[in-house]
Amino acid sequence: MAAAAKTLLAAAVVPALLASAAAAREATPWLSTPEPVVSATDLARLAVPPADIDDDWPRSTLRAEGIAPAPIAALLKRVDDGSYVGVDGVVIARNGKLVVDRYFGAYTALALHQTRSTFKSITGLLVGIAIEDGILALDTPVVPLIARFHTPDDGDPRKQAITTHDFLQMASGFDCHEMPGRGPHREDKTNRSADKVAAHFGLPMAEAPGRRWRYCSSNTFLLGVALNSALLADTYFGLGNYLHDRLFGPLEIRSYRLGGQSSAHLSMHGGARMRPRDLAKIGQLLVAGGRWRGRQVVPAAWIARTLLDGDETDWSWTSSVGADAAFQRTSRYQYQWFQTDLPVAGGDVSLVHSWGNGGQFIVAVPSHALVVVVTGSNYGRRNLEKQKQIFHMLHRYVLPAVQH
Repeated sequence: MAAAAKTLLAAAVVPALLASAAAAREATPWLSTPEPVVSATDLARLAVPPADIDDDWPRSTLRAEGIAPAPIAALLKRVDDGSYVGVDGVVIARNGKLVVDRYFGAYTALALHQTRSTFKSITGLLVGIAIEDGILALDTPVVPLIARFHTPDDGDPRKQAITTHDFLQMASGFDCHEMPGRGPHREDKTNRSADKVAAHFGLPMAEAPGRRWRYCSSNTFLLGVALNSALLADTYFGLGNYLHDRLFGPLEIRSYRLGGQSSAHLSMHGGARMRPRDLAKIGQLLVAGGRWRGRQVVPAAWIARTLLDGDETDWSWTSSVGADAAFQRTSRYQYQWFQTDLPVAGGDVSLVHSWGNGGQFIVAVPSHALVVVVTGSNYGRRNLEKQKQIFHMLHRYVLPAVQH
């Protein structure tokens, strides 16, 4: 190649490579920024229990519950210095006790935060309670229940076969896949519809139900509609009351706002606002066999089934931890919860977690009696890598800090 041509090629390629590297650093700053300096003041702040806000949480300290304070202090410093991006809150509980709650920007322990699709995972637990109560069954056909509010008019017989289990597993067969980079995306249009039940259940079918996982909010919305219909048939006064009586009430969750309250149906797929410390109670149910402070809230058998290996998603939550092949493995999905294996110190740690747009995560680690909640403001598909930063937090700081 002539010298002039090589010069022209370099002039074109080098700036592109530099721009690509800069974009990668902007998307994942935690991979390139240096370790923060942890001071004695930082450690002293973590040596006292979280504040008592009368929310029923037993409180303790990191060291008392077998977590080394220095790595957690480093994590929180990285939120403060901006190498972890758009984080609004970090809550950690171990052994059934709250050990960290830290908030950033305008957020406080008392502030309600968007949960977005993290509420889907709460819906999954509520359905488990309803099955134990005899309100639903996994093999319950949903069309007769939804017919209380809408009769499908597209003539597709495959919809008649959809069951509670299909909705729980995101396997209804709807032609809908709302993970970033997939498609078609249906949520915005269905959420704007005046008749939401008709809009969600009117989605076209791609295949028979039960065959393949496709993340689609219509599954969870309609799961809520079916449960509400079953409750009304059982003379129970509505889904919101059932949610409070059977789940939020026993957990002493008093301050929250549900989505869809201005319409005929609750948005069980998202839209609720809750306190991060209350979200941690939801995670605690997964690590404690469904119990909260000695009371069986969710059936132990349902928690055990939720922890069984779920359906393959072909989606990696840990890809932003690093380029190693171990971080590119895909997650599974069971009863509205993701399941992710995270490599730590030469072995895998199994995580069960929610996901809400913006970076709303409840992470339960049953093997470590550990719950981590992170809330954030990294909304939109273009900020997905920033939403994934919680897995770097877990890999680099939280899980290595657990000592026994």
